[in-house]
Amino acid sequence: MTGTAVYYSFTGSTEVIAKSFSEKSGFKLCKLEDREKRKSAPASASILGLGTALKEPLPDIKNVDFLVLLTPIYAWHPSAQMNTFLKNAGIGGKKLFLVGVGAGETNEKAMARFSGKVKKLGGQVAGTKAFKGVQLGKNYKEVEAALQKSGEELAKIIDSPT
Repeated sequence: MTGTAVYYSFTGSTEVIAKSFSEKSGFKLCKLEDREKRKSAPASASILGLGTALKEPLPDIKNVDFLVLLTPIYAWHPSAQMNTFLKNAGIGGKKLFLVGVGAGETNEKAMARFSGKVKKLGGQVAGTKAFKGVQLGKNYKEVEAALQKSGEELAKIIDSPT
């Protein structure tokens, strides 16, 4: 299966998973970037379901049949950056697989909220998966191999018939 993976990453966890996934799957990779450099993640905007200013242009998905969206999770909500993408990208009628990266490997509440946003905008959710990202107090290098394996696991999940 081929398609496009769109991701946002603040700490780097989601980026490692996205790059590993892209390498294993062959999916085109598109990064969402903040218009201005941030010192901290806009968690409050995420929780409120708001967006944030992104560098333009957003990834063009008009001719993409299958999308994988990868986002950090803040207090059971997708990132404000992903909210902006969802609102402006035109996902209606698209088939999407949703990935949340956060504190746990089973984040049902967050994935249900993410799915709900996508469905409300007319997207078709093909599946969801949560992965554990870098945790507070952990050294990023300690978990980098596990993050890469998460991307490889995601490639196997997407490649399997659903």
